[in-house]
Amino acid sequence: MDMDILSKFVEALLLALAPVLASLLAAWLLAVARKAWSEFKAVEPGPAYWIEEIASIAVRAAEQAGMAGYVEDKKNYALDIAERWLAAKGVHIDLELIDAAIEAAVWEELNKDRERPGATTG
Repeated sequence: MDMDILSKFVEALLLALAPVLASLLAAWLLAVARKAWSEFKAVEPGPAYWIEEIASIAVRAAEQAGMAGYVEDKKNYALDIAERWLAAKGVHIDLELIDAAIEAAVWEELNKDRERPGATTG
């Protein structure tokens, strides 16, 4: 009987902590992706420009396809578009960097209407 109470307690505790742990993991993964992208931009500024451009295009295309009901997994759709476009241009790059660029483009898209820190309004 004591094991039943203990197992129910552990189950309730895990159910309560799961959303918090999931959000912490997502925040950590986003931070890792953004750091990887920043490091790549510092080393390869030319290709980074084009990767950012196609990531932005891929994000907008995925949003439109998602709203139209053509795709459910918008991130994978955006990754596929970016990967195929870069391959067509002869650019071979690690998918993690494309993923980081897409995450950055999504962040930019979500925050484009917010005022940037240090920006002055005219």
